Amino acid sequence: MLKISDSFYQEETRLGFTITETMKKAWAVQLEMFDVIMDIAQKHNISIWADYGTLLGAVRHKGFVPWDDDIDLCMLRKDYMSFQNILKEELPLPYKISSFYVTEGYDQPKLLVTNRHHLDLGNNPQEESITNIQHGCRYITGIDIFPLDYVPSDVEQLNIISNLYISAYDLAFDFDYYKSTGELESNLIQLENLLSTKLERDNHLKSSLWKMSDAIAMMTYEYEAADIAHYSRCAVTGFNKTYPKQSFSKTIYLDFEMIQVPVPEGFDNVLSSLYGKEYMTPIFGTAWHDYPFYKAQDKRILFNNRLGQMGDIF
Repeated sequence: MLKISDSFYQEETRLGFTITETMKKAWAVQLEMFDVIMDIAQKHNISIWADYGTLLGAVRHKGFVPWDDDIDLCMLRKDYMSFQNILKEELPLPYKISSFYVTEGYDQPKLLVTNRHHLDLGNNPQEESITNIQHGCRYITGIDIFPLDYVPSDVEQLNIISNLYISAYDLAFDFDYYKSTGELESNLIQLENLLSTKLERDNHLKSSLWKMSDAIAMMTYEYEAADIAHYSRCAVTGFNKTYPKQSFSKTIYLDFEMIQVPVPEGFDNVLSSLYGKEYMTPIFGTAWHDYPFYKAQDKRILFNNRLGQMGDIF
């Protein structure tokens, strides 16, 4: 088990950016989760690589990008599908796995491993004990794991696959919008006709749409592809944002804080696609989500504390 020195939690400044003690503790929790995930992956001979900001951090900073607040990983689709069930069986408590294949109501095209099931609001001894074990981090923090799928080399096939995927992805991602405007059914029927399939109109329809988008992403075989990609990213940025599949043919290990992380040997291809050729030049504060991740959770904690104070009054 990974041992992290208390000195790691100390607030510090990197590249002019202050990393608070609170964030350092969240980083420590994520690193411990990563260590557990890696042990399970290696046990089952599954290749897994640092991705997105974590890959950039390993290459450019030998650790977290100073303004990043999570860990991103990726794996080939065939491993991604099996790894979910493996994690469900072998991931120790209090860790939690979320995926629309194994978790009711989850609706993101990625696998999420979190450090706990519930936020520590300060009123539950069990949650407090988890917080104490996890370096005083009372937040829910996680590791994202993304699937890599093959991209057709044939232009006509790529046009068909990409349009089908984007259509399914769009319906799943904006499900509530299409439902509110009354456009969901007509768009869904059109997609079903193209795919010669039929989805049940039940409470699981949104999840079924996500699974449909995954099924489209899995339509291309390795021998039909020269490139590989995150289809969910391509749905937003376009299918020109792919990587040569040879980029992932070998794995190397790079320093990351006090550990080492696996990265694809062709990391330059990946990072150039993600961040441009000048990816080694830091651009301050370019996280792809609100920083810090626990901002909304702090609001919940504050609200709960105020409710408790009201209870004392009444």
